[in-house]
Amino acid sequence: MAASGERLHQALLQAFKQRHLNSLSWLAAEPALAAAGSDGMDAPLAGFPLVVKDNIDVAGMPTSIGTALLAEEPVNRSAELVTRLQRAGAIIIGKASMHELASGTSGLNAARGDVLHPFLPGRVVGGSSSGSAAAVAAGIVSASIGTDTGASVRLPASFCGLIGFRPSLTRYPQQGIAPISPSRDTAGIIAQRMDDVLALDAVISGESALPAVALADLRLGVPRAHFWHGCEPAVAAAAETVLHRLRDLGVTVVEVSIEQAGELAVQAGYPMASFEMLRDLPRYLQQRGSRFSFDQLKSAIASPDVQALVADAETIGPERYQEALNHWKPLLIARYQAVFQQHRLDGLVFPTVPLLPPPVAQANALFRQLIANCEPATVVGLPCISLPLAQTPDGIPVGMEFQFATGEDRRLLAAAALLMAQVPPRIDELK
Repeated sequence: MAASGERLHQALLQAFKQRHLNSLSWLAAEPALAAAGSDGMDAPLAGFPLVVKDNIDVAGMPTSIGTALLAEEPVNRSAELVTRLQRAGAIIIGKASMHELASGTSGLNAARGDVLHPFLPGRVVGGSSSGSAAAVAAGIVSASIGTDTGASVRLPASFCGLIGFRPSLTRYPQQGIAPISPSRDTAGIIAQRMDDVLALDAVISGESALPAVALADLRLGVPRAHFWHGCEPAVAAAAETVLHRLRDLGVTVVEVSIEQAGELAVQAGYPMASFEMLRDLPRYLQQRGSRFSFDQLKSAIASPDVQALVADAETIGPERYQEALNHWKPLLIARYQAVFQQHRLDGLVFPTVPLLPPPVAQANALFRQLIANCEPATVVGLPCISLPLAQTPDGIPVGMEFQFATGEDRRLLAAAALLMAQVPPRIDELK
């Protein structure tokens, strides 16, 4: 896993060459080179260049949360997740651009500029971890850290033909990450290769053991209702080829139904995210010692879709929030548990995103459709991974999402490693 100084220099060179993509909101070349000079080569991530999303604190760098107001305000303390990575030898070369306030799925940002898709001109890269995915897809770094509240790691990973891993809720520390919804938020990993996902997860989580998994022993549920019915024909056709391949490899594929999964995810998830964002973002700004208030931040929002989202969030009162937390969320969790138990499932499989990467002009209007498949698991707290196992005939990536039971993260990753090795197409065939 150790990387030479040449790897770091190459990452910095690519960051300069690929500036037109706007994947990075902050490049820290000098600190990165200084860190490389003091690195111990026996550390598990020695010399490994990383970018982290610009809502994750890195001491000495701004955490803008995709806004213009906070773009030049460095923070004094790193997030716990960043500290763990740096102790293991990783080198943070910069901050990844993102959808403003992490509140969108397109990567279109009126405050800091849009993130461009590295190989699908005119289509969005996805969000809100837009730059995290673009930097990996463009070859600046081989892996990055994003965050995922509704879909924000898995969606851009799917659109860019990459791996996107969202761990079980609370597996990764949340300290030092600007919150939207602590009940749903988590950091996640976007990468080209499973080896990097395994290594980064081990460092962040402290769990390095990888259980033995055989594809012939896996039972995966295919939840057609909701997760497949909203798919574009090209997405559904590409995904069906993956199901056929899974069966050929000996995986037991079972048709299942999670009753009202989509509706319950919205009834639970939307009030949770809306109420908690307005409650917890002001606390985060205070704790980091920002000179700006949350009211100033709200007034400075430049992206119309984010302005509308924040305005609507202000209509969610405590009663609706408590109902989401105490009724709708437990109901959705119970339905997932019942399906897993009834069918003796290891996990679920379905297209990560029901739509292909949309054109720029249409993307923000498709917010709800774009997160539809990813959102339910964020309420339940399951570990999820989007794998680049499918593509359309004209080469547009179609991610396939696999979800295991809460806490089964390393088993999910072990299965994902096997799938990446045995189910074509591979990442390099998507470009």
